[in-house]
Amino acid sequence: MTNRIDEIEHRICELLASYLDTSNHPELEAHSEITGDTNIVSDFTLDSFQVMEFMMEIEESFDVLIDMNSLSNSHTVRDLATIVSQELDGSGA
Repeated sequence: MTNRIDEIEHRICELLASYLDTSNHPELEAHSEITGDTNIVSDFTLDSFQVMEFMMEIEESFDVLIDMNSLSNSHTVRDLATIVSQELDGSGA
């Protein structure tokens, strides 16, 4: 049985794969499967603008607002899924 964070993590992986496909940056193409352990910045060498652009997609997709303090502690897809889950519960930072 999948839990909520697993479902959110799966959706974020889909969004990240889609973002990489449409980012017009061939150097960012996913060369391996995106998982919960994927580091959003270092595994794809995203710059700060690209991270913020991707975060806007996450916020829109889940209808949440992610504050910068929470985001600064988020490195992996799983970290981000946990933050999104907390925001959906109304218990975000």
